[in-house]
Amino acid sequence: MWVAAALLSGVLVVLLVSSIVKPWNLKELLENTTTVQTLFSSLLSGSILLVSIVVSINSIVLSEEITDIESQRERIDASIRYRGQIEEYIESDVSPARPAEFLRTILKVINRQAAGIEKIAEEGDNDEFAEEAKIFSEEVSKEAEKAGETLSGAKFGSFKILLAGLNYDYSWQLHVARRFKRKYGHCLSDDQTEAIDDLVETLKVFATGREYFKSLYYKREFARLSARLLYVALPTIVYISYVMLAIHSPEFIPTEELWILSQELSMVPLTLFVAFSYTIALAPYVVLTSYVLRAMTVTLRTLASGPFVLRHSDELDEFDWDDDDIEVSERSVPTPDDGETPEEKAADDD
Repeated sequence: MWVAAALLSGVLVVLLVSSIVKPWNLKELLENTTTVQTLFSSLLSGSILLVSIVVSINSIVLSEEITDIESQRERIDASIRYRGQIEEYIESDVSPARPAEFLRTILKVINRQAAGIEKIAEEGDNDEFAEEAKIFSEEVSKEAEKAGETLSGAKFGSFKILLAGLNYDYSWQLHVARRFKRKYGHCLSDDQTEAIDDLVETLKVFATGREYFKSLYYKREFARLSARLLYVALPTIVYISYVMLAIHSPEFIPTEELWILSQELSMVPLTLFVAFSYTIALAPYVVLTSYVLRAMTVTLRTLASGPFVLRHSDELDEFDWDDDDIEVSERSVPTPDDGETPEEKAADDD
C-alpha cells in the first residue's frame, strides 16, 4: 500500500504543480464543455467494471480451491513427501514447518554438501577438480549464509522469504554440480559421485520449494489485492458520484478548509477540488498497478528454472564452458524407433 500511496501523492503533486505553472480557467471549461464530466464518468464506469472483474477472477480462483477430498489428500501427501526429501539429510525427526526455517534448513544442507564435495575432492588425485571444488564451496557458503541471514526471523507472507529465494541463485550451482560429474566423471570415486548427486537433489528441493512458496505468495497477494480493491473501489464510486453531482451544481461552494488551502497555494478552489477528486478517482487503478508491479518484479527475478542461468552471474564465469571445450560426439540423435524391438520395427515397415 505504500507504493500506491506514493503513486497517488505523485499524481496529486503533478496536477497541483501543473495548475500553478500554467493555470487554466476550470469554471469556463465546466460551463462550455463536458470534458470534466466525461472524464469522471469514464473513471466511474471503470471503477465499477474493475470491481466486476475482481469478483469474476475470485470466483475462478475459488473454483480451483474447492475440490473433492481425494484431491485434497493428494495435496497433503505431496507436501509430506516433499518435506521428507530434506529430512533424509538432517538429524531432527521432521523438517521445520515454517517456510523461512524450512528454507534455512535446505540452505544449511546445501552448504554442508558443498563443503563435503570440497573435502572429498581434496582426498582424490585430481588437483584441478579439487581446486574447482574449493572455489565452488566458498561461493556456495557465501551465498547460503547471506540468504540465511535474510530469512532469520522472517514470517510467511513477508517479502523477506521471497527476497531470500529471489537473491539465492541456485541455477548456476546446479549447472556447476552437473558439470563436475560430466567433466570429471571418468575419474570420480563412488563417494564423490554420490556427494555430487546429493547436492543436485538438494538443489532441486530448494528450487521446488522456492516455486511453491512463490505460488503461495501470489495467492496471498491476490487475495489481499481483491480485498483492498473492494475496500477502495466502493468509497471511490460513491465519491465520484458526489463529484459529478457537485460540479453540475451552479451553487457549489467548497469547504472552508479547501478555501484556506487554495489561498495558501495561490489556486482557484475549484481547481484544487477537481485535482484532489481526480486523484481519489484513480485510487483503484493505482492499487492494482502497485500489485502488478510487485508481481512483475518477482516474475522477472525468478525466470531462471533448473540449470539454465538467465541472468549474469560472476560465480558462473569461473566454471562455465569455453568454446574450445565443447565437442560434438558421434552418437546419433535418438529417434522414436530406437526404443522399438525388431518385431515392432518389422510391423511398422509392413
